[in-house]
Amino acid sequence: MRPTPWTLALFALAACEPAPADPDAAAASDAASPPVPSDAGALADGARPPPPRLDGAAPPPPACAPACEAGRVCVDGRCEATVSGTAALDAVLLERAARFDAEILISEQPDGSWTPSTIYRWQDFLQAVYDMHARGVGDFRLFLGDPSAPEALRARQGLVNLAAFLAQSMKETIRYDACDENSWDATSGYAVANACGQLGQRYEDYDCEMACPRDRAMTQVARTHARWYGAPGPLFCAPDAALRAAGLTPGGRWNYGHDCWPYPATEAGFTPSDAPPWSRPECEVYAGQRGGRFEWDGSGGSVEGCCWWGRGVIQTTGRCNFGILNHHLGRSHLDPARFAHPAAPLYADVDFCRDPEVICASAAHPELKWVAGLFYWMSSVETYDEGGWRYLDALRAYVDGGLVGSSFIDAVSGIVNRGCHEPPCASGPVDGLDDRRANFERVLSVMGLR
Repeated sequence: MRPTPWTLALFALAACEPAPADPDAAAASDAASPPVPSDAGALADGARPPPPRLDGAAPPPPACAPACEAGRVCVDGRCEATVSGTAALDAVLLERAARFDAEILISEQPDGSWTPSTIYRWQDFLQAVYDMHARGVGDFRLFLGDPSAPEALRARQGLVNLAAFLAQSMKETIRYDACDENSWDATSGYAVANACGQLGQRYEDYDCEMACPRDRAMTQVARTHARWYGAPGPLFCAPDAALRAAGLTPGGRWNYGHDCWPYPATEAGFTPSDAPPWSRPECEVYAGQRGGRFEWDGSGGSVEGCCWWGRGVIQTTGRCNFGILNHHLGRSHLDPARFAHPAAPLYADVDFCRDPEVICASAAHPELKWVAGLFYWMSSVETYDEGGWRYLDALRAYVDGGLVGSSFIDAVSGIVNRGCHEPPCASGPVDGLDDRRANFERVLSVMGLR
């Protein structure tokens, strides 16, 4: 995706993966964007409570308690068997939920096997699709078919749009069962400062008028990480003073070659300490750890203010993208005299600037990891119009032509991964193009379109 404020996404290059060959070595660092709830545990250690809103925005839609069962989504506090309002489309999305969980939302294990994702669930995806289509964000509504088209055609258009989104998401994060960006940049020696930006990037400097404020006092800890032997622990940011208080010199790296025999973190029932990663016992930084440790030698730079790594299904990254998300979907941090606040944001109780990790951590809003990616899709892919190639026109043509060929999904992959529909662009060829094609075909098959 092109690094402009309104693309709502700035991608690190997915082609630059960590040195270990294990397929779980890293989630893609492609970033996405266009929503901290007050639910227990949502605020990271040291995070400050959210400020009051600057205007009188309406409260968020009422939640459903208990949570809706499979095949239903929450609509104004009621569980309803609807997603799009198009019966033929809803039948596919609702009635094939088990197949989507078992065949599409799957992740590759270190041994090469595939299992259902522990992070991405079809039920959460359906809720996100409903919210983005029925409620939308400002002028954006998730495209689920032309309203004036016959129902069968409308359903096919909507399903193809969702299949294209899922094909990219499967490649970027679902395959790695990761919500947070992993520490994958081996060129830094797996420096703890990978949290600040990888391959020379600086996520804090992804700036724009809507960007979240810089906050050197923020502490954030990622919830997910890679799982190969010796994989680095979760990314984190913290003030230098917090590390010094723990007796550490700010700046260090992860030594992935250190062996942890007898592997205490692999014992049944092991749970990591609630302490921040830098204070956890060696070899007990995360469940399943078999190797690696932090080495605090002062190298690699500070992690103060470095809280803006990628999160969610298409990796929202950087202060600008989180700020745009916060304004349109959450508790806006912007002056309403300059930026009119949405009247009824979907997540008025969420402050993405104060707690960007809420995308991955919220128990109250598990759909957020999908919503952030769909917001990007709606505002940057569905609106793509460059060089005479328009996404929605190309989608309609692909459907009208009988879903033939790979040119459509290849162009979409180029937009998502490289910022243009005819790669190679300035940033190079599409990473994992064959995987993206195969993912698209697999989703179409489960949808009954193949």
